[in-house]
Amino acid sequence: MAPSRTEPDSPPNGTSYPTSDKNTLWKIAPIDGKGLGLIATQDITPGTLVLSEKPLLTTEGVTTIDLEVAEAQLRQKFSSLSPHSQKVFMALHNNHPDDKPLSGIVRSNGYPMGPGAEAGGVYETISRINHSCSPNVVQAWNPLAEKETVYAVREIPAGTEICTAYHFGGPSSERQKILKMFFGFECTCVLCSLPEEKLKVSDERMVEAQELDEVIGDAKKVRFHADEVLDACHRLSKIFEQEGVKDDRLSRLYYDCFQVCNMHSDLARARVFAKQYCSAKKMAAGDDSIEYLEIKPFVKNPQKHDSFGSTEQWKTSAGSVPKGLGRRAFERWLWREDA
Repeated sequence: MAPSRTEPDSPPNGTSYPTSDKNTLWKIAPIDGKGLGLIATQDITPGTLVLSEKPLLTTEGVTTIDLEVAEAQLRQKFSSLSPHSQKVFMALHNNHPDDKPLSGIVRSNGYPMGPGAEAGGVYETISRINHSCSPNVVQAWNPLAEKETVYAVREIPAGTEICTAYHFGGPSSERQKILKMFFGFECTCVLCSLPEEKLKVSDERMVEAQELDEVIGDAKKVRFHADEVLDACHRLSKIFEQEGVKDDRLSRLYYDCFQVCNMHSDLARARVFAKQYCSAKKMAAGDDSIEYLEIKPFVKNPQKHDSFGSTEQWKTSAGSVPKGLGRRAFERWLWREDA
């Protein structure tokens, strides 16, 4: 499940659109061509918690195979909501009007409650955030707080729309097809609206990124051709830099690099990549996120991670990270360019 684009409905009778209860970082307002969305009311820096919200309704325990059964189970959950929450829920956009009403709203506005989770949550405000293929925020489920969080991963000037990504990666034609199929709109974000020649270059990079991701995910290559895999990671990092990728694709790349180096006993580089992962994850999900807390200990002791030591091909000590190097020289060391 993923959130839908919103429509310019008026607030349901007896309710008003929510606003930030702390620093007034955002407001809900009509967006040209998109319906309702969130607008930054002040400058927001990367790593800022923009919004944290408990779900109005979750699909935990809902059977999705039979639509009639699912609708009945959702109706039972819906009946337990307060009148205000019921009105807010029903005011959310439904991309699936031919479905049962509650099921359609859930399919249109639900976020998964964690990576790979079957259950999803629908939110009063977060479900109003519109899409961009170059998002300035990342949303994530925090099981410790039992809330969905939204963190800024770019500078967001006051007056700018706050956007997350409903779908990551791929060339524009692929993104547009998926967004149209599942969410019913054609994306006009800054990335999809690039001039033709620039969009072509971006699409070529995104196709290459998909190919590199396949190499990085090949377990045999990771085990027997680690140099090729780390080179693919390096090339992918350059694409992410060129494309300005700041979302969870970046932390995932650092985690892949960490595992490759750790597998081959390169504790120095594993330590650096674990630190880079933690920095990216902290920015996108906070220092109380499960992913951040799980990997943080391995910055100091990468050898304690399950991935350590399948071979001693690149053996280094954790304390042998070079110091005093310039940025370019450090990068050459990190990516084993001179090895």
